[in-house]
Amino acid sequence: MTKDKRHDGPQFWSGRRPRIFLVTGILVFVGLFQLIYVTWLYPTFGYYGFDNADPSKKSLLIVWILSIIPVFWMPIRLTRPSQLIYWVLYLVVYVPSMFVPLYAGLESDSDVLRVMFTLFVGLIILGSSYLCPLLRIRYAGLPRPIFKAVFGSFALGLIAWVLIVFRGHLQFVSFWDVYDLRSAANDVMEGSLVNYAVMWLTGVVGPVCMAAGLCSRRPAVLLTGILIELLVYSATGAKAALFSTIIVLVFYVLLRSKEDLFGVKFTWCCGLLLLALFLARSVDNDLVTWALAIVLMRTFGNSGLMTTWYSDFFQRNPMTHYSHVTGVNWVIPYPYQNPLGIEVGSYYSGDPTLDANAHFWATDGLAAWGLSGIVLVSLLCACVFLLLDSVSHKHDIRLTSLLVSFAAVNLGNVSVFTTLLSGGLGLLMLTLVALPQGMSRPRQAMAYV
Repeated sequence: MTKDKRHDGPQFWSGRRPRIFLVTGILVFVGLFQLIYVTWLYPTFGYYGFDNADPSKKSLLIVWILSIIPVFWMPIRLTRPSQLIYWVLYLVVYVPSMFVPLYAGLESDSDVLRVMFTLFVGLIILGSSYLCPLLRIRYAGLPRPIFKAVFGSFALGLIAWVLIVFRGHLQFVSFWDVYDLRSAANDVMEGSLVNYAVMWLTGVVGPVCMAAGLCSRRPAVLLTGILIELLVYSATGAKAALFSTIIVLVFYVLLRSKEDLFGVKFTWCCGLLLLALFLARSVDNDLVTWALAIVLMRTFGNSGLMTTWYSDFFQRNPMTHYSHVTGVNWVIPYPYQNPLGIEVGSYYSGDPTLDANAHFWATDGLAAWGLSGIVLVSLLCACVFLLLDSVSHKHDIRLTSLLVSFAAVNLGNVSVFTTLLSGGLGLLMLTLVALPQGMSRPRQAMAYV
């Protein structure tokens, strides 16, 4: 009888080895991020707001400790889909927010450290949601034909809406010309509310089709999801639509085999990505330059910078007390003329059009209620995590994790309320409630390698 190699992995990775590899990976990631910030990010994008205030060794030691401690409770194996979101927030938002505010020097070290410790508490609160038992939600999903009819009609309606509004304006342009397309799209969308269709296609319909197609090995369904994202990109120039495709495919590869080692693989992949781009920083190539800016500055560095800006801005200006959220502003007056991102972005850049959109700890935490706001929104987000996990537990963990992968990245850039409503996470949870059990299973048993 041929030995099943699938059982070799768990034996090799048994005991403490996964956690040791995880700790090593985090040390590599954190060290690379600090090195990249000092030697490339700050010198290259100093004009944007990155700076080097030469923080003290004591302060740097504290941020290193706060960055590393969470790795001792971070989940190595995904058992709930919200744990994927937790990992993305840890590496993309939390770690950069430990370092960038300290280097930026907008606030004193003591003020920065207070923000860091509060973010540390916020991360603990998010992780505590996994200690709570899942909610007992009784559902069996819709019958398969009915689900397909309802979801298909919803998707076709959104597609038709986009095609009607953008008729004559669809074009596939390079990333270097995308801002002209985006400007034209804003004029076309004005007053049409089609932005909801665009966001739901990007964050719900596309990921559902791609995740279901990958997990069930149905190429036609996968291709449908990819084409939907391409439609959104050709209509609006939204790079998020293309990134949604990349994000789902990357996480599928990470989850396809040895899904019990997700934390180790994700950490090392992020670390190796930073290393590869850092080594390629001197290559004179447009694609490399674009990748450096998108990954090192926009994805990782910008999260920390937004923590800096929002913390400093709302120590000097009125907090919103959640009046930046539609509905709350009917009761509590919003204290600014422009949206939150424009107010903060224009203040620090001098550009009245710069929208400094930021992660939920900044927008729904620091902007809303200062340091206590970080704790409040962390509690809210933990409740969202628990609800998401409760409506997901009857489905395959790979499917549900892929469905929320784009929402994970979204939460690192916008408010939790935006992620839930217009961002589509709320619709994804409704989809999971209605989704028939086993709908993502392949026609033949999935072979794991």
